[in-house]
Amino acid sequence: MCANLVIVCNTDDFVSNPHRIITEASLPLNRCGLVLVKPNICGLYHPSIRVLSAVIQCFEEYAEEIVIGETESMIHDPEVQFKRLGVKDLLGKFKTRLRMVDLSEDRVVRIKVPRPHVLNEIELPETCVRCDVLINLSRVGTHSTTKMTNALKNLFGLLPERRKYSVYHPLGMDNVIADIAQIVRPDLNITDAGNSVIIGKDALAVDIVVSKFLGLDPLEIKHLRLASEDKGETLENLMKKMKTIYL
Repeated sequence: MCANLVIVCNTDDFVSNPHRIITEASLPLNRCGLVLVKPNICGLYHPSIRVLSAVIQCFEEYAEEIVIGETESMIHDPEVQFKRLGVKDLLGKFKTRLRMVDLSEDRVVRIKVPRPHVLNEIELPETCVRCDVLINLSRVGTHSTTKMTNALKNLFGLLPERRKYSVYHPLGMDNVIADIAQIVRPDLNITDAGNSVIIGKDALAVDIVVSKFLGLDPLEIKHLRLASEDKGETLENLMKKMKTIYL
């Protein structure tokens, strides 16, 4: 199966049968210990509870524990957002153990960046490092600094630093996102695009497809170029190797 496969489906179809569509995206559903779902809860664009619930439903039969994790941002606190957005209402609705965790409170693990643009090392919550499966759940949106915010930028929300804006934005967000992408490789990236859900194992490939949904040229988005070059090829060549399936 193509490593850069991206699936685009109707949101209602995904919600009604997430198992089938996630399997189509080439993620095997096997027994595992900890699944970490990282939705964009403390950013500007939040995935719907319907899509989040479908993701949990898909993994509840396979995981011993599912954690919905988010870190504090300059504008939001995870605990407040879990309640305000209805995430806490999901507790007790699934067979497996389900927890909501403020990853800013987690123990920190420092990891060196292989080919740093601006960060020689990155601090990550221990839960992110030790989980068996990492699901990156974003909501598509535009961004004044990086042109778009989606799968790759959602990984920025894993950094436990509470003063993210003042610490990282002066370094150039595209550079920071590219550094994080060298370290954090989600097992599956799921994008809520309103009437559609976009899924793929490669965050960069998903973002390329999503950029076109926004009417943007992926070749003009700096962090997409950097992430591709960090993989050893130009963005133009990577785009030629991609496969998109519309269900």
